[in-house]
Amino acid sequence: MLSANTQYACYLVFKLSEKCHGLHGPVIIRDLSNWRNKETGILYFRYPNPWNVRDTDWVPKQRKDGWMEVVVWKFNSNYELKNDHLFVNLKLITYERTMSGLIVRSIKFRPI
Repeated sequence: MLSANTQYACYLVFKLSEKCHGLHGPVIIRDLSNWRNKETGILYFRYPNPWNVRDTDWVPKQRKDGWMEVVVWKFNSNYELKNDHLFVNLKLITYERTMSGLIVRSIKFRPI
């Protein structure tokens, strides 16, 4: 259950296969459920050169269990909840055209 009037982040818990493709550079992320909002974000599945990073929230972090996690979405629980449901529709676009080799373990929601 999400707490009222709270900022949350949605984390993707993942690993990259040895033969991954399209995940070496920045990936554009867009919230498709809010069609009025044309904003996009940029996240990374590999740690980029520090000179290229403006916001470290969107950079992957190593977890103690060996998996990586990265923020894919931020939201306020009051604004996004509808009938106690949270609808998430995100699109990931790579500059390399196609992506493969992303192994997803889970999606986590935590207050920020």
